[in-house]
Amino acid sequence: MKHLTAVVVALMLSVGAAKAQGITVELGPKVGFDVAGDIEELFVGADARFRTSLPVVLNAAFDYYFTESELTVWQLGLNALYEFGIDNEVFTPYAGAGLGITRFSVDIDTPIGDFNSSSTEAGINLIGGARMEMGTVGLFGQAQLTFGDPDIIGLAAGVLFSLGGN
Repeated sequence: MKHLTAVVVALMLSVGAAKAQGITVELGPKVGFDVAGDIEELFVGADARFRTSLPVVLNAAFDYYFTESELTVWQLGLNALYEFGIDNEVFTPYAGAGLGITRFSVDIDTPIGDFNSSSTEAGINLIGGARMEMGTVGLFGQAQLTFGDPDIIGLAAGVLFSLGGN
């Protein structure tokens, strides 16, 4: 959980810097499941989206997987999302790609001592989804494929709160 706290603090610090530069920031929670990948577990996370003058929305995401026993798995995603359609539509589909950094760690207590091991792997994210605007709140649903080690096929839904900007 200390990793989740560090990510949330970093995202909150970036919000202040983004507002100063006229960037619209959206931040919120999400929940999902790796339906057919290598993990196949429930996850919770946070999603941050930064709208700038670029034709894409910059996306940072953190997912923490609820795994069995002593295994800890989380993923940090850095993506670019392209929204299809006209600005200010209520329903907006999007697609994107980016980098997924997945961290595995295991901590096992044995009668002869503790066993600790960890690994960090990088993969390519492909994302497709849609968002629905409801004032300063947006709902989204998306599918994400991560190709690498591990392979992830995740479905997620979340809420985004607009924190202002330009």
